[in-house]
Amino acid sequence: MPIPVAQVQQLLTWLAVTAALLYWIRSWRRSRTPGLLAMVKALAALNVALILGTDWGVHDWLFGIPTLPNYIVHVLTLSSAYWLQVFVLYLAHPVDTIPAKVRIRTRLLIGAQLALCVLYLLGPLPGNLPAITAEAGNHTFVVAYLAVFELYLGLAMFDVVYVGRHAKDLPRGYLRTGLRLLRWGGICGLAFVAHKALYSLAVRFNLNPPWAELGNIGASRVLTTAGILLLMAGVTVPAVVPRRQLRRHYRALEPLWRDLTTFAPELRYDAPPTRRVFGRPDVTDLVRTRLTEINDVLVGPLQPYLDPAVYTAALQPAEAGTSSANRAHAQAVTIATALVTAEHGAPVHAEHPVAFTPDEATDDYREEAAWLATVATAYSTSTTVAEILKETSSHAADPVH
Repeated sequence: MPIPVAQVQQLLTWLAVTAALLYWIRSWRRSRTPGLLAMVKALAALNVALILGTDWGVHDWLFGIPTLPNYIVHVLTLSSAYWLQVFVLYLAHPVDTIPAKVRIRTRLLIGAQLALCVLYLLGPLPGNLPAITAEAGNHTFVVAYLAVFELYLGLAMFDVVYVGRHAKDLPRGYLRTGLRLLRWGGICGLAFVAHKALYSLAVRFNLNPPWAELGNIGASRVLTTAGILLLMAGVTVPAVVPRRQLRRHYRALEPLWRDLTTFAPELRYDAPPTRRVFGRPDVTDLVRTRLTEINDVLVGPLQPYLDPAVYTAALQPAEAGTSSANRAHAQAVTIATALVTAEHGAPVHAEHPVAFTPDEATDDYREEAAWLATVATAYSTSTTVAEILKETSSHAADPVH
C-alpha cells in the first residue's frame, strides 16, 4: 500500500524540526545564551505541535474531546512563533536593547493565549466539533478563535520577515543566508495566515473557493510545509556551517600542528577534551586545543628562531601586494625556517617578532582558526617550505654534517 503524500510531508517536516532541535540543544549545552535557549524552546514547541497535529485516525483520543489536540497545537504554535521572534531579535539587535523588545512581544503572547483559551471554552469545546477549522465558521466563537490565532501568528511572521530585512546589511556568509531563509519562511507563514483568513471569510459567506485548503496538495499544507522547512533551514545554516568549517580547519591545521608539537612535545596536551558529542570529542574543544598548542610553541621555544627578515624576504613581489595568501605563505616559510634553524643554528632573538594573527586583532577563536588554517595549508603545500624542510631531513640523515 503506498504511503499517502500527506504523511510523507508530515514525516519530512517532523524529521527536519527534530534534527534542528537536537542540534540546537547541543549548541545550547555548549553555550547557554538567551538566544540559543529561545531557539530550543521554539523548536521544542513546534516539534510537539507537529506530533499532536498528525492525523492518527482517532479523533477523540485525548480525554474524549476531539478538538482538544487541535487547541493544544494552536497554543504550542503561538508559543513557538513567539520564541522564534525572540531568537531573531538576538540575531539582529544589540543585546542591551532586546529585553524591552521582548517585553512587548511577551504581553502580546499572553493576551493572545488568554483570548484563545476563553474562546475555546465558549466555542469549539461545547460545540462538540470534530476539529477547529474554517468549515465551522458559522459559529461566532469559532470564527473569533481562528481570528485570534491567525492574527497573532501573522504578527509573529511579519516580525520575522521585518527583522529579516537586515540580511542585506550583513557580509556574505552563512549568517546572511540563514537570515534570508528565515525571512522566506516567514513570508510563507504570512501567506498561510492570509489564506486561512480569506478561506474562513469565503466559507462564512457560503462561497466555494476553487482551490483545496487541506489534503495532499491543499494550500494550507503546502504553505505550512514550505514555511517550516525554510525556517528550519534558516535556523540551521548559521549553526551547522560554522561547525563544518571548524572541522575543515581542524584537518588543515594537522601538518603544522604535527611538526610544531614534534619540535616541542612537552607542550602537547595529554588529556583529551572532556565534552563529547555522540561519543566523539566536541570539535570546538579540539580546535581550541590545537590552536593553543600551536600558539604555545610559536610564542615559547620556537620564538627565538622566528626571523622577521625571513618573513619580509618571503613576501612575494610588489604586484602580489600583502594579500592574505601572500602573508600566509610568508608566515609558513618563516615557521619552516625557524624549525630548521632551531635544529642547526643560533637563535635570532628578534626585537619585533612575527605576529601569527589575522589582519585585524580578534578574540574570536573561529577567525584565528581560519587564519592559522590558511597558514597551515601554505605550510603543507608550498614548494618553498618543502625545500626548507628538506634541509632538516638532510642534516638528520648526515651525522657528519
